[in-house]
Amino acid sequence: MNTAAVGPTGVKDVTVAVRVRNQAAALDACLASVLVQTIGTDRLELIGVDDGSTDASGSVLARAAHQYPAFVRAGQVTQGLSGAGARNWALSQVRGRYVLFLEATDRLAPDALERMVTAADAYEADVVLGKLEGPGRAAETAVFRKSQPYTDPYTSRVYWSLTPDKLFRTSLLQRRGLAFPTDMPIGDDQAFTARALIGADNVAVVGDAACVVKGASPQERATLPDQVALASRMLALVASQLPEGPRRDKLQSRHLEVELGKATADALLSAADAAERDQALWAAAEVLRTQATPGALALLPRMVAVRFALLAQGRFAEAQRIAAFEADKDRPVVRKTVENGRVFTTLPFFRDPQVALPDELFDITGDMTVTHQLEKAQWDGPMLLLEGFAFFEQLSTKDRATRVVLRERTSGAQESCSVTARRDDGLTNAKGRPRAMGRFSCRVNLGQTSSGWPLPPGTWDLHLAVGFEGVTQEVRLGPKRSASLDTTARMPVRISAAPDAQGMELTATPYYTESGGLSIEVSRRIPLPRQA
Repeated sequence: MNTAAVGPTGVKDVTVAVRVRNQAAALDACLASVLVQTIGTDRLELIGVDDGSTDASGSVLARAAHQYPAFVRAGQVTQGLSGAGARNWALSQVRGRYVLFLEATDRLAPDALERMVTAADAYEADVVLGKLEGPGRAAETAVFRKSQPYTDPYTSRVYWSLTPDKLFRTSLLQRRGLAFPTDMPIGDDQAFTARALIGADNVAVVGDAACVVKGASPQERATLPDQVALASRMLALVASQLPEGPRRDKLQSRHLEVELGKATADALLSAADAAERDQALWAAAEVLRTQATPGALALLPRMVAVRFALLAQGRFAEAQRIAAFEADKDRPVVRKTVENGRVFTTLPFFRDPQVALPDELFDITGDMTVTHQLEKAQWDGPMLLLEGFAFFEQLSTKDRATRVVLRERTSGAQESCSVTARRDDGLTNAKGRPRAMGRFSCRVNLGQTSSGWPLPPGTWDLHLAVGFEGVTQEVRLGPKRSASLDTTARMPVRISAAPDAQGMELTATPYYTESGGLSIEVSRRIPLPRQA
């Protein structure tokens, strides 16, 4: 096989590195999907690495390298602890501006590389995620719902996809000295991809159509202690790359939920070897006590957070009970209780005196979601008439306390107006449950505020403080609006004589911001001549 290193000449746009280990039957289809790329073989190269196969995988690669010597190169490495050695050998041979790693069971959509390279060049992205399809991709669906030219691991879900089947800018990998760690029995690809995403100046997502079709690649069985060790390793990696704060918490919460969450659920519910199970649970408890920050734990689903709190206390029997409750698809609906403006989920062990877990573990106030829409905004003299609907998905529409809030952008001064509820028995939440009193109307009198004076000059942004059952959440008014709503620019509306400037008047000009929010510009002017 051709294992000679290449020189710096012959730079390509993209290198596709394919690792194969005893997957000869799938390899031809993978290689063929690269050969037919619309970007053209003159702009790409393929590096195939046989990772210690005992089947015909090496022969398939050798045949491809012989048939396409200017396009395909092949190498062979001794099977290691993981696939890291094979990927690192391919990485050392790369002469493309970008590199993408595949397994032999993967396939590329015909125009995948063209779309991904175009996005990388257009948006100066260091990493491009192409839409993944295939078995086991459900957890990553959210990030591929739409294309994203500019994003990062902290404001999107890109960090939830840590497989290396992405387009990496080669200069980023070289600048940061990135390689696949060879001392990890599982998860070396996670560690590599995580460091690349953290180090990227920009990350783009190509989500308009599938780019990489994942095959059902056979995985070596990872022991429960290995899974816990992976979570610990990734938590430490994130801590080494980022200072304390919300960004670190966001990424660490992913590893707590996905790796440690799965490992501990498996340990608690499976009939695994008792010694291995106990080893994993005690190791997980130590990870939770020493590496899990309050900020990261607060971002977890409440069932997982409760399970982790019990594990950290060494209460394995109780943790097993909550894990079984999580896994029970036929469990009863969990009730909510509202107290002093906070919403709590009454999961097992909520206010159980024998366990004494803090209420904060069960607090889901921050998870309340508001469904809202502005349907009417029109003037009646100095009155702005607003209509629409707003309600909590998870709460009823009783004890309404919704108000329209006008907040001045610079000073922070604000005015609020109560709304009138309008019953609509056809109004429902996403699950079809009635939210009949969720409709509202409001008459905002800009000519006379709560102080008795007109609304003073400034830029006033409109919000809706949605309040039901004693819980209030504020949303911007305008970005979610009816398609029939007239958003065309309007002439200034006279609202009052200016009380602090003789001979002047106050006018209000409504407009929608770039993000869609409804705002009002109040200013002074000399009165216009009145028409006869």
